[in-house]
Amino acid sequence: MENNDLISTATNIINVNEETFMSEVVEVSKTKPVIVDFCAPWCEPCKTLTPLIEDAVKVYEQELILAKIDIDQNQNIAAQLRIQSIPTVYTFFEGKVVDGFQGAKSNSEIIEFVKKSASLSGPGQEVEDLISSVKECIEKRDWNSSFEISQKILVIDPENHIGFGNLIRSMIGLDKFNETKELINDLAPEIKNSKPVEEAISLLETSERAFMAKGSIKELEKKLLKEPDNLDYLLQMAIALFGIGKIEDSFEMLLKSIKIDKEWNEQAARKQLIEFFSSAGIEAKETVSARKKLATLLFS
Repeated sequence: MENNDLISTATNIINVNEETFMSEVVEVSKTKPVIVDFCAPWCEPCKTLTPLIEDAVKVYEQELILAKIDIDQNQNIAAQLRIQSIPTVYTFFEGKVVDGFQGAKSNSEIIEFVKKSASLSGPGQEVEDLISSVKECIEKRDWNSSFEISQKILVIDPENHIGFGNLIRSMIGLDKFNETKELINDLAPEIKNSKPVEEAISLLETSERAFMAKGSIKELEKKLLKEPDNLDYLLQMAIALFGIGKIEDSFEMLLKSIKIDKEWNEQAARKQLIEFFSSAGIEAKETVSARKKLATLLFS
């Protein structure tokens, strides 16, 4: 097995050999955990185990490293570490082996092992718990609480991408649009371009437009009394309702528009509904309900 066969696109997955073992495993482990996967091309269990470990460690790009070693190409390391059989997986931390296992493991066992290893670097578990709390607050649209908890995450881990993403979502939820733009402008490129932050930033324009539209609700109500099926008015009202937090009413307005004419204005109502799903949260109860109704409308 050549090293190139093991190359992964994840930034925290590397290939190690006898020349780089000390610098990329032992030395690096003094600052963050390094999981070492000892494998070989003829090892069938390795072919199952290694991809599962790779998937698990991708979640912890900031917290740990996965180093893969082909024992056929690096027999001296295997001998020094007394590797008797493969697959063998060790976790190095502070320059020494602190955990490990041999043989096949289930996916859930691997996830737990990687999670435990990642927590060695410090506030990992605390941050995970806070992120779970923020997720619950966002689903409930408790923006004040999610804002405060996101700030706590960033105090503990100042470069946490999920923390920044949730902070931006919370600020948008609190209608702090100018402050949000200032925060985004000040972000380092590697944080700004991360997936959680990009997803949060994508909500800004839609939410700001909804906020600005909410002042036109009374006028739109009068217009809809006269023309209840006017698709332009229905779209404007849906945006305005979303701006004042009437999520379910906004979704129903857009669903009504889609029922009247799916293709109107290049499917403007459907596109707006999809945008609002992201803003409200994919797991929000209003989103779940509206997605089912949308599917019925589109495929009936």
